[in-house]
Amino acid sequence: MSSSLARMWKVAMSEEEVGKALQSVVERVNQAAARRPKTLPAVPPRLVAVSKTKPPEMVVEAYRQGHRNFGENYVNELVDKASDPLILASCPEIRWHFIGNLQKNNVNKLLGVPNLFVVETVDSAKLADRVNSSWQRLRGASTQRLKVMVQLNTSGEQNKHGLPPEDTLSTVQHILSHCGALDFLGLMTIGRYGYDLNLGPNPDFQTLLGRRQQLCDGLQMPLEQVELSMGMSTDFDHAVSIAPHQHLEHKYQSKCGQIKSFLRSRWAPPTCGWEALYSATGSIPTVRPTLRPPARRKPPRA
Repeated sequence: MSSSLARMWKVAMSEEEVGKALQSVVERVNQAAARRPKTLPAVPPRLVAVSKTKPPEMVVEAYRQGHRNFGENYVNELVDKASDPLILASCPEIRWHFIGNLQKNNVNKLLGVPNLFVVETVDSAKLADRVNSSWQRLRGASTQRLKVMVQLNTSGEQNKHGLPPEDTLSTVQHILSHCGALDFLGLMTIGRYGYDLNLGPNPDFQTLLGRRQQLCDGLQMPLEQVELSMGMSTDFDHAVSIAPHQHLEHKYQSKCGQIKSFLRSRWAPPTCGWEALYSATGSIPTVRPTLRPPARRKPPRA
C-alpha cells in the first residue's frame, strides 16, 4: 500500500472517529446483551477489530483506543501486517485472530506470525495434524499450545468451508488425542446468509448447539468448556441471545466456559464506514468490526 493511500485512510478516519465508531458498535452489542435472561450477570463486550484490507495506520489508531484483538482473513496480509514496523513498535500487546480459510501450504507462514492468538478455522483432521506438527517445530521446546477452533459447514452449502457436522466428534477427538500442541476451544460455523428469523430460530445455530451437546456427551466434556461461533449480520440480536437460553453457564472473567457468536453488521457515520463481525463469548459479546473506506460522493451537478 502506498504511503499516499495510507495517509488518505488516516485522514478519512481520524482517531476520534475510530473511537466513536467502536463505541457505537459496543453499545449495540451491550443493548442486545441486556435483553438476555436476568439470571446471567451483566458483563462488558470483548471486541476484535477485523483489519483485513486496512493499512497498519488504522490498526494502530484502534490499538490506541485500547483494543488488543484484531482479526484477519488472509494469511499473506496477516503476515505482512503483523510484521509491519509501525505495528511492531506501536502495538506490542496485539493479539491476532485468524478467521479465514486456511490451506495446508500456508500453515507454516501463518504460524510464524508474531502474537498469533488463535486459529478459528480448522476444518479437517489433516489440517489439524499439519497445524500441530508445524507449531511443534516452530516453537521448539515451548510448552505454549496454540488455540484452535473447528469449523463446521452447518448449512451444507458447497461454497462454505467447514467439515460436515456428522464428523464433529471424530475430528475433535482426533485433536484431543493426537494434537498435543493444540488447545481445542470449540466449534464455529458461518451458516447460511439472510435467514428469515420470522421462520423461527436459525437452524444453523441449532445445529451447532446440538453438535456441541453431542460432542460433550460423547467425550464427557463440560458444556462450558466448548465455545461456539455462529451468526451473521441479519441475526445479530438472535445470535447474542440464543446461546444463553440454551446454556446458562458461560465463560465470564473466571474461565468457566465460553460461547461465541459471529455476526456481521454495517454502520456508517458521516466520514467513515464499518463492517462489523460480532462474536458473543458466552454471554460476553465480542465485536469484530472491519473498517472500510467512506463511500465516494458524486459532486453536485452544476
